[in-house]
This record gives sequence, C-alpha cells and structure tokens, in this order.
Amino acid sequence: MTAATSSKPDTGGRSGSRGRSGARVRSAAAGWFLLLPALLLIVLFFIVPMVIFFRYGFGTTEDNGIGDSGFTLEHYKSFLTDGYYTGILLSTVKIAAIATVFSVLVSYPLAYAMWRTDSDWLRVTLGVVAFLPMLVSSVVRAYGWQVVLADHGPLAWFLKVTHLSDHPPELLFQTSGVVIGMVHMFLPFVVYPVYTSLQQIEPEVLESSSDLGASWFTTFRRVTFRLSLPGLVAGAQICFTLVLGSLVIPSILGGGRVKFLPVTIYNDTSSVEWPIASVESTVLLVGALVAVLVFGAVSRRTKVN
Repeated sequence: MTAATSSKPDTGGRSGSRGRSGARVRSAAAGWFLLLPALLLIVLFFIVPMVIFFRYGFGTTEDNGIGDSGFTLEHYKSFLTDGYYTGILLSTVKIAAIATVFSVLVSYPLAYAMWRTDSDWLRVTLGVVAFLPMLVSSVVRAYGWQVVLADHGPLAWFLKVTHLSDHPPELLFQTSGVVIGMVHMFLPFVVYPVYTSLQQIEPEVLESSSDLGASWFTTFRRVTFRLSLPGLVAGAQICFTLVLGSLVIPSILGGGRVKFLPVTIYNDTSSVEWPIASVESTVLLVGALVAVLVFGAVSRRTKVN
C-alpha cells in the first residue's frame, strides 16, 4: 500500500508549474500588445522614412533632384572628396566640441554650488536659473541672443561704457555667437547629470578625506571630481550630440555665414537635392553614433577607475 502510494505521479506540482509558465507567457504577450501601438508609430513614422531617405543617397539623380531606382556611390564620393562638404563637416564638429567644452566649464561650478550650499532657497534659485532656458522656445532664445550680440546691441554698449573695449568684437553671424547660443540652450542638459552624480557622493567619504589631512582642493581633485566624472561625461555626451543636430541656433545666429551641417541639410532638402541631403544626414547620424560610442567608452572607464 505504501509502495503504491509513493509511486503515484505528482500531477499537482506539474500542473502548478504549467500554470505559472502560462501566466508568464500571457503576461509577456500582454506587454507586447501594449507596446504594439508605439512600435507601429516608430516603424511607420521614423524607421520607414529614414530607410527611404537613406536610399536616396545611393540613387541616381533625376531632373527634379530626387534619386530614382538606380544605384550609385557618386554622392558619397562627392561628399568625402569635395573640400566644400568636408569643410562643413569639420566646422560642425569643431563648433560642437567648443560648445560642449564651454557648457561643461559653466555647468560644473553651477552644479557644484547647488550641491554644496546649505541654503534651500539658494539651491532652488540656482536650479531655476539652470532650468529656465528650457521654458522658453529655442527660436525666441535665438532671436534674443541676436539682439544682445548685435554690433550696436546691449553687449557692445556695455563694453564701450565700461571702457573694456572701444571696438567690441563681432559676435553675431560668427562662430563665437553660435557657440554662445548653443551653451545657453543646452546648459541644463549638463548641469543636472553632474548634480545627480554629486548627490550620490556620501558625506562620510569627504569627511574621511578631511580627517586624513587632505585640503579642500585635494579632496575636490582626488575625490569629488573623480566621483562626479560619470555625470560629467554623460552631460557632455548629451550636449555634444544635441549640438550636432541643432538647426535653429546656427540658422539664426549664424546668418548663413557659419558652416554647419544641419543647416546645409535643410538648404539642400529645401532645394530638392535629396540625394546629397541624404548623404549629409547619414554622415551626421553616423558621426553622432560614433560620438555616443566614444563617450560611452570614456564613461565606462571612469566608472571602473
């Protein structure tokens, strides 16, 4: 009787396992079903248009400027060998790099002050100052800077009145003016990653450094700055990629004089020069992806160190 009882199959355990497996399958299916509308929107209105536009870069050009069903690498060859296009590409990368460096130089002290201050009022005020540019349209900000940077604008007047410069430098429709506008526009995207990294530093770590006799500068250089590097690299990555794709600031503050690839893409698209515009867009996208990979490698290295 005992042997017969022990040899009876455990159907309850198996059915319970099958029930849990079925529940997981149903849960996964429900998740994919909820994601389906968003996936369809992304595929139909992002992936498909990008593939079609990417195809134009390899098509032969018709009279209307649109690439047809033919295949050619002539447009890529023209972009990579023509000094005009390579000059625009180098100018774009240079402006993005300069704007990123200045954004980091301005953002880090601001984020550090927000982190170190004991005054909640001052912390909130600094946070509002950092976040304020995002509350105003980029077009409005660009035209505002156009007024400030004009040859007879407030900045030129201030420099003359204070005798800092009798002949103020030309900033409007110059690379320097575009960089100023970029820094102002993308400042919040650097401040908050840095501030988040600083907040994650335990106070005991700084106290231990001080107890061991380290000065404020040594503690900052060897502890605070190193621990905040992941946030700094993340902010720099966001800023660099956003600058690469910016159109409003270089269009308004550059005035057509500053070479910038998104502006060239816009002009070529408006002129129905779709094959070369496709090549320019592809190069810009690849450049942004390379920048993301480089910044990601640097970020992983800083975390390991």
